[in-house]
Amino acid sequence: MINKDEFLFVVDERNKPVEAKPREEVHRDEHWHRNANVWIKNSGGQILCQQRSLKKDSSPGKWEPFFGGHVLAGEGYEETAIKECNEELGLGVRKEDLYFINVHQIGHTREFVAVFMMEWNGDIDSITYEEDEINQLRWFEMDELRKMLLESKDDDWTRSGFEEEIFDWLSRKNK
Repeated sequence: MINKDEFLFVVDERNKPVEAKPREEVHRDEHWHRNANVWIKNSGGQILCQQRSLKKDSSPGKWEPFFGGHVLAGEGYEETAIKECNEELGLGVRKEDLYFINVHQIGHTREFVAVFMMEWNGDIDSITYEEDEINQLRWFEMDELRKMLLESKDDDWTRSGFEEEIFDWLSRKNK
């Protein structure tokens, strides 16, 4: 659930810790902060995507190919990735399930985003997702998703700017 009073981990433009500040203040005053994203793929090469809840304060109803959230004061990237996947999807994610890819600096949202990958081969109908966060889930074929995110101007998707690097990484891993 969205908690506007939660304290986020504020950093400087080089991702060095500064202080904790309320979420609302961080976004309003455009402070640099941290986020953790987890891309989930299955052994068939599909990517699990979510349609964001209409209750979200940013990009409500839009689709995105990852799960995750803001790094709170006192937490790290990996801890946040695990916590968010477990809260939002109830998958029982553990540290050893995650593969760290990279940290990306996103200027337009003033975020440093740590990207993780994990493989999960379950049935999405078995997931009881958090409805305040997620409207629906769907597996997308990697090629279809790549075209929608990189080649299409489809406004139904959020974009962070580093999707091409993720798809290149996935292509290398699938060979």
